Amino acid sequence: MADKMNKRGDIPLTILVIGIMLICALAMFSFFSSTTKVRNSFVGIGVIEKMNSQIEKEYLYAKEPGLAVGNYGNINAAFDYAKENEVVKRKCNCGKNCDSYANFIVETSSKNGIPEPLLLLSLMMQESTCVSKAYSGSSVGLMQINLMHCGNYGLPSDKNECKKKLIEDAQLNINVGAQILKESYDAYKNGKLFQGCSGRNITYYGWEAALRGYNGWGCGRDESGNMLYSQDNYVEEVISRYEKLKEVGNYAEVIKKKGLETTNNFPFIKINLKDKFLFSVKYLSQ
Repeated sequence: MADKMNKRGDIPLTILVIGIMLICALAMFSFFSSTTKVRNSFVGIGVIEKMNSQIEKEYLYAKEPGLAVGNYGNINAAFDYAKENEVVKRKCNCGKNCDSYANFIVETSSKNGIPEPLLLLSLMMQESTCVSKAYSGSSVGLMQINLMHCGNYGLPSDKNECKKKLIEDAQLNINVGAQILKESYDAYKNGKLFQGCSGRNITYYGWEAALRGYNGWGCGRDESGNMLYSQDNYVEEVISRYEKLKEVGNYAEVIKKKGLETTNNFPFIKINLKDKFLFSVKYLSQ
């Protein structure tokens, strides 16, 4: 009798064990299935392995749709992007000098108390589109230094010699521009009214006032005496480009042989991996 009762008691226990095993098997199947789907549909085949093997590279162009890996939180990224793309009406035509200009900007920004080097880059793009030999008749070089400053900031007093030095010495030109911008900030940071050619009646403060002072507080005119209404929006263009460059400095784009595929929405995905980022990119088929 006792043996029969024990056998009856074993049946529910057996069912319980079988049930637990089935649940565990189902959970494991679900886990591996979902992992496979994520790898195939979201990240792309093999991209995790590619990321692990190439994450230490400073820059990686994607070779397939999905994600690209890049160490792109710096001014060099902004230079690279602006060299290939128009950013608020301007490109940066820095040619083979992009890295040098980037180093000069970072160094002089720190030296002159300019909190964000990208602001100086945006200003340089506004003034000269990063062309070292740019000359407007009264202003020279990358930062379009007005020749009235000759004799100051370490510049020669002779205007011909001054002009030559401002064109040939990019580092000097950028440094003088940074000094002028900082002096403008110190003079106008508490606010100054600007009317311009179109009677805007807007008061600028802080670094916006510094930019306005850099360009001038009056109504700009060309060599023929025509009013430069476009100069009234000088500050807004520099600031708008600066904001755009900040985005570019953090995210990568995919460069193809026949051009650059871009979108106005920078990343769809951003995963912070210390100083590395995981980028969503759009792929151009040939």
